[in-house]
Amino acid sequence: MRLIVKEYILQLKEKDELDTLLSQIFEEKGYAAVSQPRTGNRQYGVDIQLHNKEELIFLVIKQGDIDRKVWDGDTNAVRQSLDEIKDVTINNLTLRDRSKRIRIVVASNGHLDESVKLNWNNYVNNNRIWGDLNIEIGFMGIDDIVQEVLGCFFNEYLFDKKLHSLLRKALYFIDESTYRRWYYEKIVNSIMENIEKAGDDRKRFHKLCATLYLSSQMIAQYAYQEGITRIGIMVSEYVLIRYWKYLADSRSMEKGKNIEWLVKFCHSYEKWNDLYWEKAEQVACGEVILPNYNVAENRVLLYELLGNLASYANYLLDFNFQKSMRILNTIVHIMNQYSYYVYPPYDSSIGVMIMIYRLLNKNGRIDELKLVMKEQCHTLMNYYRLYQRYPAQTDSFDEAVAIEMNNTSEKYEVSGFWGYCLLLIYRFDDKELYDMLRNFLAEDLKDVCKCVWFLRSAEEKLFYEPGAMNLAGEGVEVTVEDNYPDFCRKAGFILDQYKEERFTFDEYSFAGLEIIICHYYEYVPRI
Repeated sequence: MRLIVKEYILQLKEKDELDTLLSQIFEEKGYAAVSQPRTGNRQYGVDIQLHNKEELIFLVIKQGDIDRKVWDGDTNAVRQSLDEIKDVTINNLTLRDRSKRIRIVVASNGHLDESVKLNWNNYVNNNRIWGDLNIEIGFMGIDDIVQEVLGCFFNEYLFDKKLHSLLRKALYFIDESTYRRWYYEKIVNSIMENIEKAGDDRKRFHKLCATLYLSSQMIAQYAYQEGITRIGIMVSEYVLIRYWKYLADSRSMEKGKNIEWLVKFCHSYEKWNDLYWEKAEQVACGEVILPNYNVAENRVLLYELLGNLASYANYLLDFNFQKSMRILNTIVHIMNQYSYYVYPPYDSSIGVMIMIYRLLNKNGRIDELKLVMKEQCHTLMNYYRLYQRYPAQTDSFDEAVAIEMNNTSEKYEVSGFWGYCLLLIYRFDDKELYDMLRNFLAEDLKDVCKCVWFLRSAEEKLFYEPGAMNLAGEGVEVTVEDNYPDFCRKAGFILDQYKEERFTFDEYSFAGLEIIICHYYEYVPRI
């Protein structure tokens, strides 16, 4: 475990990663942070200021080893930061703070280089008294940080040997193409169970939340180092899903400290999605070409890419609309680059398209939305009529390949894809598309049930679990009528039955969570 933690800490950047970890360590030890670590928020040499009743601590944080350049090489060097604390920060302390023990800690996820040890020791010895104040200056290196992390967050009481083993497996198998979610899901579930048992013990609650944060970020960071950013997204999604369920079950939505952790988990989710988007833009502009293995695998990879981007863009809609629309433009460029998106690999892939339609709709690009719907429906209609091909009903890659090779014994019996397409036609009042599809759906697919799924708010708890579309909610068949007005009456009646259903993420303005859940479990979002 020590080696795993050390390797993780060595990879942390100074800003928004190492400083956040150090802040959590000291808060766990009973200190309150006066200034929280934030990008661009460096004042008078101090990265983080903390205190308790007896002591005041100033943290100066650097990434990597403290060599000659880092010690005294430029305006951001350690020595310059210490001098700035001496000249500015100390002189502006209140009388109350001046009465406390004052410590300055230079913290680094590296070591103090031999070449600067003499300079460091001389500086510390010559700066024990500033004015009328006694000052203690110390160094906290990688081994000290590892020891603090193990003591604060990964002790046996909170993180037993079984979870140690799971974490090792979660990291060891990261570069496998068929990475299994249950490695990290078991870790998250175990910690969440302890959080639920913590009850009103706030100290234990915060320690467990910090353990959850660190564990999930270690897995995400290792995956990123291997070039697999999507694992960071997956882990962050699962943490958000499980933590929100805990908030809903414990009715803690309005408790500030609980929500602070939700915000931290959201920031982690944003971080890994931003890094993923950065890579996806290289695909959008043609700098990186998606692998060309076989037709079915190409479509699976493309929909994985579109699903990751579309779910994140939907999450951003309510608080960063401009960024959300920039991601939408990336999605559109990818769809233009890879026109085979029109033939989705799985029946549930309609969920990804609904996410994209939501984005287009929010941006007022209705004509573009209808054009995409028409092109996709027209293509799938012709694929079926010409080749008897269709999106795999079981969301199985083997079934998708068998259909592609015309080597399947499965009968086409159920389609959520066409059920949701019919509701979308009603939602956007596209009579032209309905008329184009009516004979195909009524005759060619007369034996195929066009179904949709609705969840009642009374069953919300099951929405946070895998298999909710089989265990909860109601399946409804959308029928094809002889004329468009009759169809609209029936489709409108279906949607009216569920329009009053509200969930906790509706009540507390976290609409993006529905999309995160649907993306993670491959459910279909509401129309």
